[in-house]
Amino acid sequence: MKKYLLSLSAALLLFSSSQAPARADIVVDDSEDTDQHVYVHTDVLDTVSSIDLPYVLERALKDSHNLTLLNLKYSAQVSKQGDLEEQLDTMGSASFSPVHVPNTPAELATTPGMPAMTDPVTVTWTVYQNTVMNQMLQGMGALAGGLNEIIYKQREQMNTAAHQLGTDQRNSLLQRDEAKAGISLQMIAQYAQLLGQKKQLAFMQEYETVMEKDLLKAQLFAQQGLASLDDVQTVQKAINKQKDDIVTLTNNFRLGLVQLSVDIGISYNPELILRDIEGIQVEPVAESDTMTLLTNSYQMKMSGNNMDEAVWASDHTVTENTYGETYLGVNIAISGEKNEQTIVDLTKKIKLTYNDANNAYQAVLTEQRNLNDVKADYANMQFRYSVGVISKHDLNKFEVKLHQSETTLAAAKLKYYVLKEKAKAMDSGFIQ
Repeated sequence: MKKYLLSLSAALLLFSSSQAPARADIVVDDSEDTDQHVYVHTDVLDTVSSIDLPYVLERALKDSHNLTLLNLKYSAQVSKQGDLEEQLDTMGSASFSPVHVPNTPAELATTPGMPAMTDPVTVTWTVYQNTVMNQMLQGMGALAGGLNEIIYKQREQMNTAAHQLGTDQRNSLLQRDEAKAGISLQMIAQYAQLLGQKKQLAFMQEYETVMEKDLLKAQLFAQQGLASLDDVQTVQKAINKQKDDIVTLTNNFRLGLVQLSVDIGISYNPELILRDIEGIQVEPVAESDTMTLLTNSYQMKMSGNNMDEAVWASDHTVTENTYGETYLGVNIAISGEKNEQTIVDLTKKIKLTYNDANNAYQAVLTEQRNLNDVKADYANMQFRYSVGVISKHDLNKFEVKLHQSETTLAAAKLKYYVLKEKAKAMDSGFIQ
């Protein structure tokens, strides 16, 4: 088995050294097939004990391969456009000055500077030679004209390609900004989901403890003949299901934690502390005008660039026949139709985003009201316990119900926060 150590290219280091964690050398293994190479590397990951949302967002933007590729793509487009424009500046043309030599006896006799010819054979031979020469000169002129026509078409094609690259560069910058907004929203949703799972796990484990006490109570009652074995088995089945649910949620949480760690370039730590999102203000979602959102959106700007490019190409592209002109006209129509479809699609997404955000806001209000009701009931239960009406076990069970309501409210707030951030991103041009 042969192995080679390769370093990253200078271009990749230029764009990724400040955005990605350090990397070990690349190992290339071509064990059997000498034509098949596999390029892999090992990231040198940071180790942390706790994280919060600002830290996650900062790391995600620095460690984004997508952003690195967009930067490289933009750089390649700039270089290619510069190369085409330089070729256009240095591209010359074929030149030929038309020349005619006398090739008839009359022209020979009247051309200034020509020696007098009296021998018929000499005149005939000279006429023949000059006729052949004129034909050669005419051919060279036609060749020069053909070359100039080819060069002209090449210049137009290169000019069109350079202009298209200019449009592509503008779109690449828009795609980069759009990707940044998309990455931020994705990480917010991912982090919020992990927080919600963590809180849910804590509650489920607490509730399992209460269920274990219920099982002990049922077993004691069964021993005293106050409960049946079916009652004990019912509680046991509920505990078994609770344990299974905890295992499933734990596995999902660990998977999400692994994915988050990979996304932000840190070592996986099962004991990683996730800090709560601070400053979640629950308030009605402010809705912006749809036309304003469309005008500011990245997708509509890119669509506008594509429409402008199609119009420019129609005005500057050299065509040989009506078929080429028809193609250019159809291309404008296609870009216009795509623009209309983008408007429709984005309008639907805007309405859906605001609807989801408003529903999430109402859900928070509902869960807050439910929590207030449970708190009031819990206060009554505490009073009943203080006067000896209910047992400590019953009070503890109701306290778990209070914690369940608190967990549900926390989950509703996290969902609201994610959707509120999604709605806010539309004001910056990102519509998802």
